[in-house]
Amino acid sequence: MKTSTAPRPTRSRLQRGAVAIMLGLSIFVLFGFMALAIDLGRTYVVRTELQNAADAAALAGAKQLNQTAAGVCCGSDSAVAYAIAMAAQHDFKFSSAVTITIANMSVGTCPDDSCMVPASSITSDAFAGGKTFLKVDIPSGGLATFFAVVPTTAAGTGIPSTSTYGRAVAGRFVNDVTPIGVCAIKDATGVSRPKGEAMPGTNELTQFGFRRGVSYNVFNLGPLGASSDPYLIDPVDVYPDPCNPANSSANITAPFICGGSSAVLTTTPGTVYGNTGISAGKIEAALNSRFNNYGGPSVCIPAQAPPDTNIRPYGFASGVDWMTPTPTVQTMIDPGMPMPPATIASADKYGVLWSYSRAVNAIGVSPNATPGAAFASTDWVSLYPATVGAPAANANFPATGSPYLDPGHSTAPVGNPGLPNRRVLNIAIVDCPNVTGSGSCQVIPVLGIGRFFMQVPADFSGTPKRLDVEFAGLIEPVPVADVKLYR
Repeated sequence: MKTSTAPRPTRSRLQRGAVAIMLGLSIFVLFGFMALAIDLGRTYVVRTELQNAADAAALAGAKQLNQTAAGVCCGSDSAVAYAIAMAAQHDFKFSSAVTITIANMSVGTCPDDSCMVPASSITSDAFAGGKTFLKVDIPSGGLATFFAVVPTTAAGTGIPSTSTYGRAVAGRFVNDVTPIGVCAIKDATGVSRPKGEAMPGTNELTQFGFRRGVSYNVFNLGPLGASSDPYLIDPVDVYPDPCNPANSSANITAPFICGGSSAVLTTTPGTVYGNTGISAGKIEAALNSRFNNYGGPSVCIPAQAPPDTNIRPYGFASGVDWMTPTPTVQTMIDPGMPMPPATIASADKYGVLWSYSRAVNAIGVSPNATPGAAFASTDWVSLYPATVGAPAANANFPATGSPYLDPGHSTAPVGNPGLPNRRVLNIAIVDCPNVTGSGSCQVIPVLGIGRFFMQVPADFSGTPKRLDVEFAGLIEPVPVADVKLYR
């Protein structure tokens, strides 16, 4: 029997074989770590680049959203155009320009996906209403891998590419400030009256010169030493950012007036842009949507800008003028300090009183705090002296509350569901002596936001023009509505 004479492997040869096997196995682990370090790291860098581009594009575009179809797409001043231009200023993969289209954008009424619709679907102002948020989604496309492409198992195929994205939502929650400004009433020296003061003799609270429960035609404040022409406030451009003159035009402001909202004033005192000159047409029609009027040049949509639940007019031509001393004349009493004498011939008539709110007592109340108890109609004789046109108390006036809330002095809209208090306009009270500039980008200092109740539909075609409103106090604080990133 022969024995094998083949040489047995030496220990060194066995070790070399083991090393080769270990190296062969470990190379897959090595490539896995390199894929994590290099391929995923590269993906993370691209993700950061695209996110920066999306953030900038969303912010730039959201500032242009003005609740019109043109504000969404597709002119040079639209949200889509601004977002595309801003994204193009960024690179990804270090040298590739970021390119987006309208297909990468959505708009919505809130930052959540459930509120969003494709930007391309906004084909009319009706669809654009309330859309004040812009979402920008930028995909990376395929990013070829260097090491992850290597199979890590015998049956594996590796990962030939990865992908990532940049996503951002920017916008503003629109606050309830109608983009109209009226002058604060000035004292005898030409200075706007303070935020709150008690009128001597009655201790009635006045705020920036306005008296609660008293009606004012904001086009006829001349006898009170103020401008006779209200301001149209730019509802889009936030001071001190650049001002686009077109944004305080009737075309841009009318949809905001329909809804009674804007988003450029976050606190008072503050500053806005705007221009003087309110003419008949879209602005008048937008205001009168509150009385269920949607004809003519109106751009208001009933579902988005409903009428008031009570559309009954209260005024000298309304048939319910129990509070009006002279049915054909309505000017204002100067609420200066002290009580004005009867010799002020240009301001010797009161308009409709207390159709929405009553005068309030300032005794024991800080000027900056919530006013005190309301006066009774029996106080009219002291609040509104007969020597300057005070009305007599009328049996038809409600004993408590106001005619607006009284069923006997209410009229419901026909055909459209109403919304309470739609006739209340939250209007900027302007420090008119300190307005600067000219044209459509005047710099307008705002002292506060006043609540003004529309007593009758606006009439801008007559002489004088009329926007008859009753002062109902200040809004404090103003809701915050900055354009900012939400995600």
